[in-house]
Amino acid sequence: MSSIQYQCIERLPEPGVIEEIAQINEEIFAFSETKEVLTQLFSKQSRLLICLALRDEQLVGYKIGFEESRRFFESWRGGVVEHARRQGIATELMRRQHQWCEESGYTVIKTTTNGDNGPMLVLNLKSGFEIVGTFVNRRGRLKVL
Repeated sequence: MSSIQYQCIERLPEPGVIEEIAQINEEIFAFSETKEVLTQLFSKQSRLLICLALRDEQLVGYKIGFEESRRFFESWRGGVVEHARRQGIATELMRRQHQWCEESGYTVIKTTTNGDNGPMLVLNLKSGFEIVGTFVNRRGRLKVL
């Protein structure tokens, strides 16, 4: 099995990369967010960070976040394709995102996770996040802040 290569992009990525993110995003979350929807969302961000994990030049995971304010960074979404899970990829993507945030002067990183997503909740807690609240979204899902 080949090793994972990581890269972080601080700008709107090429359309092909956004297409790959949209495909993985659909596989993991089934939100029906097209490449066009993601491009529009990413384009609106004043400061964007997209960390990618690739195996044999194929995207197997991503971690996306953006500046919420001068000191606050929103760790928006991330995921790893099923066949590449439990290999430390999500942990490494988060580590790289947090390192970049620290180097960039952010003092708070915020994230929201589905209450039933145990692996992500555990990773968030192991990575230093603290649970500060919960709410039920418009789809009736429990979200953890």
